[in-house]
Amino acid sequence: MFGKKKKNDEESAVAESAPEIAFSPEKAKAFFDRAKSVHDSESYEYAMQLWLNGLRQDPSNMLGFNGFLRSAEVYAVENPKKGVSKETKSAISAKGNLGKYINALLDFGLKRMDVSIAIKAASAAGKLQLSEPTKALGEHALTLATNDPKAKKDMFVKLLDAFEEASVYNLAAIAGENACRMDPGDGELQVRVRNMLAAQTMSSGGYDDTEQGGFRKNIRDADKQLQLEQQDSVAKTSSTKDDIIEKTASDYESRPDDLSALGAYATALLDRGKNSDEVKAMSLYGKAYKASGQFRFRQLAGEVQMRRATRMINKLQKQIQADPENAELQAKLADAQPKFVKLQMDELGLQVENYPTDLSLKYRLGKLYFQTGKYNEAIEQFQLAQNEPKLRREVLNLMGQSFMQLGGWEDAAIQTFRQAIDGKMDDDSELGMDLRYSLMNALTDKAEKDSDLESANEADKIAAAIAIQQFNYRDVRERREKIKSLISSLKS
Repeated sequence: MFGKKKKNDEESAVAESAPEIAFSPEKAKAFFDRAKSVHDSESYEYAMQLWLNGLRQDPSNMLGFNGFLRSAEVYAVENPKKGVSKETKSAISAKGNLGKYINALLDFGLKRMDVSIAIKAASAAGKLQLSEPTKALGEHALTLATNDPKAKKDMFVKLLDAFEEASVYNLAAIAGENACRMDPGDGELQVRVRNMLAAQTMSSGGYDDTEQGGFRKNIRDADKQLQLEQQDSVAKTSSTKDDIIEKTASDYESRPDDLSALGAYATALLDRGKNSDEVKAMSLYGKAYKASGQFRFRQLAGEVQMRRATRMINKLQKQIQADPENAELQAKLADAQPKFVKLQMDELGLQVENYPTDLSLKYRLGKLYFQTGKYNEAIEQFQLAQNEPKLRREVLNLMGQSFMQLGGWEDAAIQTFRQAIDGKMDDDSELGMDLRYSLMNALTDKAEKDSDLESANEADKIAAAIAIQQFNYRDVRERREKIKSLISSLKS
């Protein structure tokens, strides 16, 4: 009897760990192509269904992963209290670990600021040994858990498990260290974290690469070691840089399909930094992106382009400082600046699209929209970015100011500023003063527009409090005089 039960348990365990369906990247691509079109037509729930059906066929595909999160993000904003239909849940159902991952990813897409849901999604990805999805989900969950005042040791242990299963050892060590801080007496856990640190070192150093010689290869490859030492040198001579480029170029030419060789060559070119070097590096990154589909290479190419554009703008500004009456230079700068801003927006937009869980990117893009007067677009990004705890007050401040700039949205601005202040009306930090000053202005605008005495009185109290803390803060004294005049007018 006991033997039979053991056999059944073993069969169940095998079934749980075995792939539930035969994966097909070709079928996945068909789903993803359709999902993108449906997303563009603003049918976000159906798009989510298509993305997830594609991920059932190719669960490690980051294009499908990021595409799903984009559709889910917009759907969640438009339907904050609504889940998905039973039909959608039925359409994406799958068995075993794959089914658990797809369902957990759906829950995460709709409630990505829920720490328990984020951890569950990361754990499900780890069970399937999906390195990139586990890293993306786990990093997000780790941030939420770290900022959670009610965080428990078990949260970090679950993330440690997930990262370990997906061989993401650096994050496994971080999660483990957080767990150890919450229970310093757990000796077994401390040993496990040390093992993660060792695994990270072995993995990053190539010592576990037994097929290619691993540690022995690292030891005997003295020429390569010398090359690495030259690359790490703080003060490289021109000849050393030329030598490094020659070696990395030769290595790349001998194995042009090796992305690590390509990356080393591009890095050496950028380190020397000639104009032709930068152009060549961008070309290499473009080739790597096309061959691998890994967005990080497209991002690196964009960063080089941004660096070149920034350098050109700075050069023109310095030339104008030296020759302020030069009309030709002024015209060049006037032509270059909007192109530079568009380039910034395009690059940040791509990063937001490909890293949908990184809310700081949404904040940066929203800030750029705000600075260029695109207030509707800015608000869209800020509404998504406000869930990042470390940025929440800064995001709400700029979102409130965006409502003010649109005109006619005083009530929304007032509500947003109140959320950012969060009852801290005595906050004398730079941001705290700015928030109260902005709330004062929003209340004044509402009082003038709606003949609202209550709003005018509140604005007057805020102005007085600011003046007591910093008498010369901006134009608060002049503003208070105008508010006093408005109150007298409304009373009469």
